[in-house]
Amino acid sequence: MLAFFNIGGGELVIIVLVIVMFFGSKKIPEIARTLGKGISELKNATSDIQQEIKKSVPSEVTNIKNSVNVEHQVKSFIKKEITKPIEDKDVDDTSAPEEDNTPTPPNSISRS
Repeated sequence: MLAFFNIGGGELVIIVLVIVMFFGSKKIPEIARTLGKGISELKNATSDIQQEIKKSVPSEVTNIKNSVNVEHQVKSFIKKEITKPIEDKDVDDTSAPEEDNTPTPPNSISRS
C-alpha cells in the first residue's frame, strides 16, 4: 500500500512524528484499538451480508449454475473421450497412393 502512495522511509518517519505531536503518545494506542475494532466490525458485517445473500438464493438457481459450469462439462467430455474405446481400423500401407517418380520435362519458354 505504501508503494501506491510512493512514500519512502523518510516521509514515513515525518508522518509518524506529526501524528505523535498532534495526538500525543498516550492517545495513539487508543486510536489504534478503536480503528482495529472498527475494521473487525466492518468485516463481520460484510460476512453477515454475504451469508444472507447466499441463504436467499434458491437452490434451483444453484443447480442451474452448476449445470452451466463449463469447466465441469469440459472435464467430463475429456474423460469420456479418453475412456472411449478406440475403433480398430484396417490400415494398410499398400492402400496409400503411390507417388509418381517419373521426371517432368523442363518448362520451355520461347522468347521472340
